[in-house]
Amino acid sequence: MLYSLILTDPELSYENHSEDFFIGIFATRQKAEETACYYLGNLPGFCDYSCTYRIEEKEVVDNSDNAMPVSVWIVQGWNVNDNFDEIDILESECFLTEERAKAELKMMKETSARSEWNIDRLTVGECRWREGFVRDI
Repeated sequence: MLYSLILTDPELSYENHSEDFFIGIFATRQKAEETACYYLGNLPGFCDYSCTYRIEEKEVVDNSDNAMPVSVWIVQGWNVNDNFDEIDILESECFLTEERAKAELKMMKETSARSEWNIDRLTVGECRWREGFVRDI
């Protein structure tokens, strides 16, 4: 099991859109929580506004020996609304190979209508969003 950390600015979220910041995927829930606390207490934007976080458990598919992977592949699909915000986000579990992620992408496209698709390689423990943010006012 891996743990995906997402921070959210609820004041910029509306209807079907959540203003989310994907931080990274972690080997333990504790590491994800520690990272969330660091971001919410120290990085501009995250510590300036009433941001929240959530941790989503992600299964590593076909990991029969339960070894902790260095990196994983994930498939995402989404639509874009009139404000050019990503909505209806759909995300797969984690895969050990790009080939397996591509096979999942094909299956997901057959069952879920989304305008945009992406396959991404994530390094376990790496923070993808490294800086804070500033609101456009």
